[in-house]
Amino acid sequence: MNRVYGAKMQGRKLTGVLFLLIAGLLFMGKRVDAQGAFTIESRIDGYQSVLLQWESDREDYIYQIQRAHKKTGPFETLTSISGQTGVVSSYDHDVVLGDTYYYKVVKVTGNQTAEESQVIKMKILLPAPVNVNIVKLEEEQIKLSWNKVEGATGYIIYRSNNKEKGFKKIGETAKAKFTDKNVKGGALYYRVKAVKKKRKAVSGNPSDTVSVYLKPCVPVVMGSYEKNKIKITWKKSEGADTYYVYKKNSKGTYKKLGTTNKLYFTDKKVKKGNYYEYKVTAAYSREGITRKSKKSRACKVLADVIDPDKKMIALTFDDGPGRYTEDIVNCLKKNNGKATFFVLGCNVDSYKNALKAADKIGCQIGNHSYNHKILTKLSKKEIREQISQTDTKVKNVIGKTPDLVRTPGGAISDTVNSTVGKPIILWSIDTLDWKTRSKDKTIKAVMRDIKDGDIVLMHDIYEPTKNAACFLIPKLKQEGYQLVTVGELAKYRGYALKKGTVYRRLRRK
Repeated sequence: MNRVYGAKMQGRKLTGVLFLLIAGLLFMGKRVDAQGAFTIESRIDGYQSVLLQWESDREDYIYQIQRAHKKTGPFETLTSISGQTGVVSSYDHDVVLGDTYYYKVVKVTGNQTAEESQVIKMKILLPAPVNVNIVKLEEEQIKLSWNKVEGATGYIIYRSNNKEKGFKKIGETAKAKFTDKNVKGGALYYRVKAVKKKRKAVSGNPSDTVSVYLKPCVPVVMGSYEKNKIKITWKKSEGADTYYVYKKNSKGTYKKLGTTNKLYFTDKKVKKGNYYEYKVTAAYSREGITRKSKKSRACKVLADVIDPDKKMIALTFDDGPGRYTEDIVNCLKKNNGKATFFVLGCNVDSYKNALKAADKIGCQIGNHSYNHKILTKLSKKEIREQISQTDTKVKNVIGKTPDLVRTPGGAISDTVNSTVGKPIILWSIDTLDWKTRSKDKTIKAVMRDIKDGDIVLMHDIYEPTKNAACFLIPKLKQEGYQLVTVGELAKYRGYALKKGTVYRRLRRK
């Protein structure tokens, strides 16, 4: 064999040996791709304790649990586990609250690394509270308790009406218990999180969600008649998404009339002049079970525009019509209400449309003189002119002559009373809106003292008054008041209004 050939053969052998050595090294340190790698799971399990878990399919595997302070290492082996199949668990109790660690598990067989798990990052936080329990105390109070979390100085309580989202903080406590005093009804879900004073960064995750299912709030029902049908309405009941409507039949029992997810129901099967009674139940469904409130109190409705058995008041507006009159009329229309507008003759031609709109929805138009002169300072002739000129202006626009009068400033005397030739309507509630020009003060003046049969004085020429009226109209309806004209109030309270007589309120006789 020549030297050249022998050298070539020897080189080939060395190359083969090197290849096998390199291949072996690569095998020992290889990182299996994502499809081949086994996965581990981790969580905080108790105070300053990390739990690692994974699946083992062979008893002869040795698992090395490794930890580092950086993702890139260096990793040190904390312990080894062997001879197990199924779910394997390992705890690391040697950790510091607030620090971050990186973990991986190395599968070893025959003194060789067969596989490595992914690297998991764990920041050591307070554990989530466990054994959170709910004890119902009353309809408006729920008491929660849980196991004390070691290392925690307090707890934050969260609540939602949805099991999966929408949790909001409702309170904090230093103890392992809390009472929710703002409970109304429906499905409620709670979570509790442990916190450490002055170390918010170590607060852990919230507890598992716990739930309590209360009955929905009982609806408060109101009804009104309009255009040959009765519409009953109610406010949303806490926790409810469905409502069952019942109607009293001729036998005196309530029969289910319908179901709705809206806050109103319309009964078209009514006859004018008859009374009808309704009740409503609120409900919701969770976990396959429907929970219902008690039936509401009966809502008795007369199939007529005005129910004489219910509270009623007369809103009145002076010195218009003006630029805000039509807004007030539209609000009245939307809420099925009426009012009385005591107008100045000098303003009528400039706001004919507003006057027509008020008349069209059934509002009453009264006489407030022609140009707001104090009638007690005028002669009889001048008083008659102030009234007659306004009568003419109003009749030219709506085809009707006002049959009521309100004297400017409320000034009256025997001469004025006998000369105006109409009943004189003053007021029982003076909002002083002309003076305060304040929406809030006008609202307060009404809501503070309002009673059945009251006559309320406002002025439709001021924007704050318009804003107040547009709040008061639906608010008074919600409070159970029917908004009627002065004439209607007198009729249903049994008054025959007389010329020259002064009326400040029209209460039940």
